[in-house]
Amino acid sequence: MTAEYRPPELPVPEWPDSISYDAVIIGAGPNGLIAGAYLAKAGMKVCVVERRYEIGGGLATEEILFPGHYSNPHAIYHMMVDYMPPMRDLGLDKHGLNFVSPNAQTAAVFDDGTSLLLCRMIEDTKDSIAKFSEKDSATFGRVMRKWRRLVQELVAPATYLPPVAPLDLIESMERTEIGRELLEITERSPVEIITETFESPKVQALLLYASCMWGLDPTDTGLGFMVPLLVDRTMNKAQCFGGSHRMAAALAREIVQNGGSVLDTAEVVDIRIEGGHVTGILMEDGKSIDAGIVMSSLDPQTTFLKLVGEEHLDTALSQSVKGWEWEKWSFCTTHAVLDGRPEYDTDDPWVNEAFMTVVGLSTPEDLLSFWDGVKAGRIGDRVIGHATCETIYDPTLSKVPGHEVGFLQIHAPYDIDGGWDTRTADVQELILNQWKKAAPNLDFLQAHTETPVDIERRIPNMKRGSIKHGDYNALQMGSFRPNEDCSSSRTPIEGLYVCGASTYPGGLIIGGPGYIAANVVAEDAGVDKWWKLPDYVARYRDTYMDLIDID
Repeated sequence: MTAEYRPPELPVPEWPDSISYDAVIIGAGPNGLIAGAYLAKAGMKVCVVERRYEIGGGLATEEILFPGHYSNPHAIYHMMVDYMPPMRDLGLDKHGLNFVSPNAQTAAVFDDGTSLLLCRMIEDTKDSIAKFSEKDSATFGRVMRKWRRLVQELVAPATYLPPVAPLDLIESMERTEIGRELLEITERSPVEIITETFESPKVQALLLYASCMWGLDPTDTGLGFMVPLLVDRTMNKAQCFGGSHRMAAALAREIVQNGGSVLDTAEVVDIRIEGGHVTGILMEDGKSIDAGIVMSSLDPQTTFLKLVGEEHLDTALSQSVKGWEWEKWSFCTTHAVLDGRPEYDTDDPWVNEAFMTVVGLSTPEDLLSFWDGVKAGRIGDRVIGHATCETIYDPTLSKVPGHEVGFLQIHAPYDIDGGWDTRTADVQELILNQWKKAAPNLDFLQAHTETPVDIERRIPNMKRGSIKHGDYNALQMGSFRPNEDCSSSRTPIEGLYVCGASTYPGGLIIGGPGYIAANVVAEDAGVDKWWKLPDYVARYRDTYMDLIDID
């Protein structure tokens, strides 16, 4: 007779009623992890706490109901890895973090079978544009070289320094010719910039999509400086090999290897404040962490109204937080397992190698009409979106030979006519039909659609499916993100800092909020900063910010 197996009894570690750290960071998304990695390596005792079981926030790679097949449900297009200071400062490649950035970047397949391709190499892009307009081809070469200089010398370095007041920024930009060019383009809307610069409707359509796909309103003025950045970055995206979650894992390893802690399934319910100074946090299970520094990567309403409490806010801060605006649209994404790679019905087979392919549009009017419908809560019988076959450049995402993993993503309202419970199936059908119309060979083995409501359910901090934790408009950018009191990462409450996508400079895995917050906290805490500003950031600071007090 075989004795019944009994597993050995293992000791259960006990969590003390209270534990102390120098700094506790709420939210293990990209910015919380970046800030934690810098400060832990600086010798501070750091703890990052995360509500979800998985760390990383938008840095997610999951099976999405497809056993043996993995997809990146949020961050797939990494736009700033060639600029982000953490990549080099922290040496994340030693943790196996690698990115792929193909030359064939962003394509559009039009209804008549023609196509347009934006490449990392400007000359390759000019060749593609020349099919539609020799004039636009020449214009693109001239304009893009100027736009890339704007990005390299001004917009990108400003991403990693605290913001300055609008009048100070204008005065500093007026010093140079390139600064004046940036001021001029800032006052124009994306649709004005694109349609007044290029003549071909198809060229206009793809460049307008590139300018606005991450949330710019095409008709808003005051944020035109982002058009050169977003077009340039649409031509320089990178894919994280092995899945975007590997970036989160690499940052977490840096924290732990330098003596810090990362706690998952640890929901914070209160930021404790005594005498106007933070003293730590309280978690849902009743456990607490004592800390003289608390950093929140959550949206301003969750941070200040839910966790801090309105009784600790002055009137101006309270009103500002209550008036925070969420994004005008979110994303609806249909993920699919494919029997083979997409082969687009187009005049250029190179399109099949593009990292991202836009389908469903032919003119700027097509786009504007679709986006107007989305902002009004409508999705009609035609959708416009961008598709990526993720396994072209990352075959690790499928464990089944011959199977590919990809998605088509469209802009979508959070509050859709009829509600997502009743509309998801028909919207999925629209998406799959549009994708198959552009690539007739597609055979969908499995499909699953994630709506804006699903985004909020998966990651509650993405309220209303808000992937950037708040709208990009002139009153919520620069020194107004999230407001004038908190855009530098410091807040009016002593010891409390903010460091998420709702903080300057914004979201989209650019690393700016976490990096800026780490610098500010290190300075305030009096710890030695083991890192220095990248040369391109230091040059910008010395040229444009030498007379400005950015503290």
